[in-house]
Amino acid sequence: MKNHNHSLNSSSGDERGKNTKKEYAKKLYSLLHKEPMSRRMAATQLGFADQTYMVTQIIFDWIKEGRAEVVGSIKCKRSNRFVEAITTNSELFRNG
Repeated sequence: MKNHNHSLNSSSGDERGKNTKKEYAKKLYSLLHKEPMSRRMAATQLGFADQTYMVTQIIFDWIKEGRAEVVGSIKCKRSNRFVEAITTNSELFRNG
């Protein structure tokens, strides 16, 4: 008889992954609320240096939902290029 407990273990691993993603999404939201910054700067502060893909989809979804907004452009401290400044602080939104 085979033991099928492995399926229970894999689902708990999936749950841990979701919790981790929720945790860094909360940290990202907080970072962007304190100060408008670029995606790359936010990813770096979260510990994902040069991995902007870790924050891009979340930020895109927040902009689409109206929870974040591009409020201008800033010079990125990582790339030294002018990039979009993003915030989750509704007091800084252009239309709000």
